[in-house]
Amino acid sequence: MRRQDIQLLASARQGDLEARYEVGRRYLLGVDGFPQHTDTGLEYLAHPSLEPSERTARTIADALPLHELVRRKLLLPLAKAARGGSISAQVKLGLWRALTNADPAETTRWLDAAAAAGDAGARAAAHALQNCPSNAAAGVLDALKAAPGIDLARLVPLALSNAVQSDDPEEIARVLSGTLTARLPITPELADAACSAIARLEDEAQPRLPCANGAVEALLEDCIRRGNATAELLLGRALSAVDTPALPASLLTTGQNLRRGAALLLRAADAGLSAAWMVLYRIHADNHSSVSNPQMARFFLEKAALAGELCAQRRLGALILRSATTVHESEQGIHWLHQAARRQDALAAQLLGSLVLPVAGSDAEADAAIDAVRREDPWLACRLRTARDFGLTKLEAMSVDIVAGLRPWGLVVGPNPSIAQAKLAAPRAIPALRPQAFENLRRSATFLEQSRQDGSPIEGDRRKRTHRLRYCLERSGIDESLFFAKVRSTALNALRQGPKWAFHAQQPLRMALAA
Repeated sequence: MRRQDIQLLASARQGDLEARYEVGRRYLLGVDGFPQHTDTGLEYLAHPSLEPSERTARTIADALPLHELVRRKLLLPLAKAARGGSISAQVKLGLWRALTNADPAETTRWLDAAAAAGDAGARAAAHALQNCPSNAAAGVLDALKAAPGIDLARLVPLALSNAVQSDDPEEIARVLSGTLTARLPITPELADAACSAIARLEDEAQPRLPCANGAVEALLEDCIRRGNATAELLLGRALSAVDTPALPASLLTTGQNLRRGAALLLRAADAGLSAAWMVLYRIHADNHSSVSNPQMARFFLEKAALAGELCAQRRLGALILRSATTVHESEQGIHWLHQAARRQDALAAQLLGSLVLPVAGSDAEADAAIDAVRREDPWLACRLRTARDFGLTKLEAMSVDIVAGLRPWGLVVGPNPSIAQAKLAAPRAIPALRPQAFENLRRSATFLEQSRQDGSPIEGDRRKRTHRLRYCLERSGIDESLFFAKVRSTALNALRQGPKWAFHAQQPLRMALAA
């Protein structure tokens, strides 16, 4: 480095504004004996003491291509340079506004200013904007694709990524729409950015993109060749003719191919995208589909439920419960419905509610009565609490083994060997409808188990417990209807048999399976 350059550096470090600007300019451009080093140049030019300078802003805006200005968050200097009359800055800012701004007037302002100064590219872009103001980005991108300082292959992916990070669906759709309409050469960066933008829009309530299936499909195909699981899910779903509110299949692909769609969905599911399992279930469960396979459909539904898909958990629980003929199958169905209900699924909660028999009286009355019984017989109070929370009959309440029947989702009553009639003795699975009900059950089970381990007085057999119940209730003047459900044996048996339960719960079951 020359002696005068060293002196210039020393002056810049000592706070000389002119020297600081000159060092920054030379590093930025790599001129006058200084190597080009963009970061060092910007470090000097971005110093607060030079911030008010229009000359500094113009130097930065003219020296860096637009994608670098965006990447380094230097749009403020770009705007300042454009206002100061820099033609290059006006062209760059006009293009950026066309790509990201909803107001075409802002784009027109800067392009007209550059065109008036004699820039041919700006003139062509302004003309394209006048011809198609509804899609400003496409025409402007095409007109300025060869302009100095414009590298669309690097700029557009950056604009898409910024839009996705903003989490503004309108901005994402605007940038993506311009990108698709402009028909830019496909690069890995562009394809990946477009895929991320499309994936973000799929959660919207309505479509936000024009129908541009050829361009979208080509971008997704490029991603798939490089193992992009999100693209496999998007295109696999579209090829299977499965629409979402914001992404109809016709938007993403030119035709239907169920076998290839299923293959792509399997790859996406294997990569960890759980939503693919549910789509696989739908296309294999469709009797009219060329890939229809009920056994595979059930497998995919189970995988979706295990992966945490709410709809799959509700549907799997309802299907298992509808066909259940054993208490084990009922437990499986209730387990999945309970998983969905815990996540505030109203349809799953409604189905669970149909398995619990109603009990008369208010909760306040029942709580007071149970407290009164607990003072005399805490073991009996546990049974009354469980009967009230789970809608047990008197026979069930006096017979149930609360410790053995406790489940993560509720209670299993029976089987009861002391009852001769098979229907009355059969086990029954009952869900906990409220967190408090399960907490009460857990406390009762803990108390009863601890009592057995401590050698406390045992409850005796069912006949002894029933006699003790009658004595306590009569002594306290409590009506047993506060605790026990009144129901015929046929209705009780219907709760044990899935097909019979499904007949009585047709409407909520239909709604749960259709949602």
